[in-house]
Amino acid sequence: MMDPNPFIPDVPPPHGPFFDMLPPPEIMEQKLIIQHSEMQTLVHENRRLASSHVTLREDLATTQQELQRMHTQIGLMKAEKEQKMNGFQDKIMKMEDDLSASEGIKVELQKAHAEAQDLLSVREELISGVQRLTQDLRRVHAGIQQLPALMSELEGFKREYHDCRITYEHERKLYSDHLESLQVMEKNYLSMLREVEKLRTVLANSSSSDPRPGMVCGQYGTNAGYQESEAYAPSAPSQGQNAYEDVYNVHQVFRMIWLQPRREQHIDPARSDRCLHSSINR
Repeated sequence: MMDPNPFIPDVPPPHGPFFDMLPPPEIMEQKLIIQHSEMQTLVHENRRLASSHVTLREDLATTQQELQRMHTQIGLMKAEKEQKMNGFQDKIMKMEDDLSASEGIKVELQKAHAEAQDLLSVREELISGVQRLTQDLRRVHAGIQQLPALMSELEGFKREYHDCRITYEHERKLYSDHLESLQVMEKNYLSMLREVEKLRTVLANSSSSDPRPGMVCGQYGTNAGYQESEAYAPSAPSQGQNAYEDVYNVHQVFRMIWLQPRREQHIDPARSDRCLHSSINR
């Protein structure tokens, strides 16, 4: 009797409580069911392999036909090539006959060959020139592609210049206003210095001419005038020198302020006032 499953050997049933409890006919039925499913699987695989085999045979036939057609075309191309070569050989032979028959044609052929060499050299030069022009064109094209970025950068520079111009105009206006205020302050301080110098001169003259208390600047009072004359009397010999130093110090302060650059004109007015007051008090 033929084995129903010749490819798979008979597998003994596994040992266990379930199979030990089954009677022998049920075990055989289970084995038959398993073998039947395996046979169905093998039939399906066989069909798939058969269809693949048919497809491969069809592909092989198509490939063989294509190969035969290519062989035919190759033969035709070889025949055509041989025919052309024969024609070229005939032409060469005719040209050789003509060259051997006529020396003039040979000379002309040599000239034509020389001209052909010249044309080849010219062609090479033209090719090199075309290559250089192509490279130049690529560089120009690259430069043209960079134009938007350059234009945007130029616009940024324009905006920055505009902002700097506005800032410069504002600072120049502030500088001019501050300069005018400093000039006014200078005039005021000079007038104050002149008044102080006049007062010092009057007090010095009063103390030197009449040291009595009642005669020193009657408009200022008796005792107060006497005290002021005593206070200013020891400094009378150096009054001219002090006034000269005060004026010189004021001019030096304003000269330093005016000679500073425009971008450094952020001067503290209180600081300049303190400098001027210190120079005056000295």
